[in-house]
Amino acid sequence: MKINQNIFRSYDIRGIYPSELNEEAVYEIAKAFCFLHPYAQKIVLARDSRLSSPYLADSAIKAFLEEGREVMNLGIAPDPLFYFSIMHYGFGGGMMISGSHNPKEYNGLTLNMRKPGSLQAQDLIGKDLLDIKDLVIRGGVKSQNGIHQGKLLDFNPAQEYIDYVSSKVKLAKPLKIILDSGNGACGYLPERVFKALGCEVETLFADFDGTFPNHLPDPYVAENRKAIEEAVLAKGADLGFMYDSDGDRVAIIDNRGRAVDGDLSLLILGNQALKKKVGPVVHCMRVSKAFIDEMEKQGAKTYFSISHHNAVIDKILETGAVFGGEITFHFLFPLDYYLCDDAVFASLEFAQAASQHEDFADYVDSLPRYFASPEIFLDSSDDEKFKIIQNLQKYLKDNDYNFIDIDGARINFEHGWALARASNTTPIIKCRFEGDTEENLKAIEKEALGIFQKVGLPINEQVYQQLGLR
Repeated sequence: MKINQNIFRSYDIRGIYPSELNEEAVYEIAKAFCFLHPYAQKIVLARDSRLSSPYLADSAIKAFLEEGREVMNLGIAPDPLFYFSIMHYGFGGGMMISGSHNPKEYNGLTLNMRKPGSLQAQDLIGKDLLDIKDLVIRGGVKSQNGIHQGKLLDFNPAQEYIDYVSSKVKLAKPLKIILDSGNGACGYLPERVFKALGCEVETLFADFDGTFPNHLPDPYVAENRKAIEEAVLAKGADLGFMYDSDGDRVAIIDNRGRAVDGDLSLLILGNQALKKKVGPVVHCMRVSKAFIDEMEKQGAKTYFSISHHNAVIDKILETGAVFGGEITFHFLFPLDYYLCDDAVFASLEFAQAASQHEDFADYVDSLPRYFASPEIFLDSSDDEKFKIIQNLQKYLKDNDYNFIDIDGARINFEHGWALARASNTTPIIKCRFEGDTEENLKAIEKEALGIFQKVGLPINEQVYQQLGLR
């Protein structure tokens, strides 16, 4: 069976099951992973609640056992337990089977490894994924260790994880919290953590269900947050948290039932980090200038990063940063925890901040902000989206625009900025705009859209309507 090359993306492996990503592909990918990383003898395997995940997990297990590996099988478990297991116990690497925030027909793989002697484990990206792709496309690899020489172990680090993360955070007061696991892999784990801190907790949609009957577990989409926003208000809770299907992203809901957007979420956590230690801060390309201005006002040097947690981790290590994150609700805490995307730990840091204020919503309202557009998603094929962004970068350079090209192109205007970048996980181009005032925002949107059209971005009448320009 021919394996679809498009499942190999810049930062992970994603595809529709079974037409693109299937058991055969996972088997060959696991074999290639073992061939390229012979020192990873103990491998953590976890999966989300999607209906296809058990079949892909069985295929991965078969390959790992044939290669003589000891497989620490977590079953359905979120990224927090997956990454904690690798780094806390010093295992050699792992495979997380999850479609993350993609629709239910998708699934995906995140491959993680820890080099011998290193405390830091990181996902395989870039060249590492290309090496696996090359092996798989060329016909795979033959078994190196004979058949069924490995060992499969049921492994459950949940209680040690709960004890560890709850010891890292001190709440100024106990809180009433509503959680939404979205029928994803987090399940009741966040509830157990918050109860260990003395909080009153209720969890929505905690049962594992890969059909996601209540809403898609993507906290970045406003429609998906309606149930928890209503529950926070109805229950008189202090705050709420909504997780995605694999538990690497979390949205916070304040005590007035309002979702705190990504820019303000970064600002809350950045402020918390700078209280502990003033140092560099790393952020994605889409972050508000209000966040950058506030961090710099407090003495922190700020650094742009490619929009992926591995890239943010690399920049944190390079700069010695005290905090890093993305507006898509990915957060990293080098002062307090392992460098990994752990949405449960992030919610603990949010809770710590909320517990320090009499009215958390008042604190959120006090944070500085500028005028920003909603994020605009433009359909584009995986083959074309990066070429279009390259055309944009060339046009900006040839015409002497002030822009940042770390990830896509962020054009700096006198009173704001505009960004276009290709998504790493889906066939779309994402655009965002910000201005110091509402008038400046509209002017920037119009000018930037004109530039985008010139270089081939699919700007149509609907885009102008979305931005309120028609």
